[in-house]
Amino acid sequence: MKYLPLLFLVALVGCSSNPPQPTPDTVFSEPPHLWSGQKVVGQTPDSCAANGVKILKALSFVSVVKNDSYVYGTLMANRAAIKCIPNGEETFVYAAVAGPDVKQVERLRNEIVWRL
Repeated sequence: MKYLPLLFLVALVGCSSNPPQPTPDTVFSEPPHLWSGQKVVGQTPDSCAANGVKILKALSFVSVVKNDSYVYGTLMANRAAIKCIPNGEETFVYAAVAGPDVKQVERLRNEIVWRL
């Protein structure tokens, strides 16, 4: 019985695997475009993040997740993040959108920041 923990450790180590090697398409593909914006709002960080969830859902983002004062969502090949940071009586909000189409990324960022 005293060798059971050692056997368990050996079994776990033997199950490890290496991640797949990157292909030339992933190494040399275009990086995503990233647009960001910020503003100060007169809300608490929690209500700011709740507002971020509403904004992303209203813009048809899916897989919208609120994690404390962070909000994330996906729309087609685009990913958005909103972070609400306490700033005295107000909240500093940072929003970023990344994706392959620069015009779409810019439009989404503008829409999110405008609605904040």
